[in-house]
Amino acid sequence: MGKKIMFTLMFLASMLSGVEAATIKNLERTRANTVAVILDMNINPNQRIQKVEKARLKLLDMERITINDGKISKNPSQYAVKAFENFDLTFLVHSSLEKDKPIAVHWLEEVGFTTSNLKRTKAIRK
Repeated sequence: MGKKIMFTLMFLASMLSGVEAATIKNLERTRANTVAVILDMNINPNQRIQKVEKARLKLLDMERITINDGKISKNPSQYAVKAFENFDLTFLVHSSLEKDKPIAVHWLEEVGFTTSNLKRTKAIRK
């Protein structure tokens, strides 16, 4: 019994010692998955609505965790600084709520896909 406890403690200690605070990377991964759902052409509109809502809730949690991460504010990396400089794209849910727009509309506008831009585009075949 003592060996099992010792092994468990050693295993937990080894797992905790290598943990790196990568909240921004996790946020970016979650945001990328949300955008992928928004752009997925293989699902119908009802499925998209359900999947985007689930992704929005998960992304909102990740954004809160990142904003409240004290390690980022104490010693920000270049990656963290860049993420906060691009607040509207990094913190997609918070920014879309501030602007009172759906996530998809907000993201498309931030990357430059507006209705007027799309209407001015011409489709050509080469």
